[in-house]
Amino acid sequence: MKGLIITGLSSLVLGSFFSPVNATEMMAVNSTVEQNQISYISPLNLVSHGRGGTFSEQGIPSHVRFSLAIQSGKVDAESLVQAAVEAGRLSSEILNNSAYLSNVQFELSQVNND
Repeated sequence: MKGLIITGLSSLVLGSFFSPVNATEMMAVNSTVEQNQISYISPLNLVSHGRGGTFSEQGIPSHVRFSLAIQSGKVDAESLVQAAVEAGRLSSEILNNSAYLSNVQFELSQVNND
């Protein structure tokens, strides 16, 4: 019984020395994961977020107004991607990716076909 208590206390003391290191490592991993999540959203998901109102603070209307804005030309691939960059959802480098912008424009053209 005495040995069990000593072992438990030893584990507790040793564990407290290593906790800050583990917490720091976890923060580093979490921040890497967050950076990776910001760097890419598929064009389909980007359009879905736009339709759902994720970028309303950046001036992108949601739901039915989203479709109307696409039809009138107020929302296009560049404006949607720019809104996502401003919202911290995409890396600014994606603005120079013509293939990505083309795929976003294609997904926008499909909005009224759903």
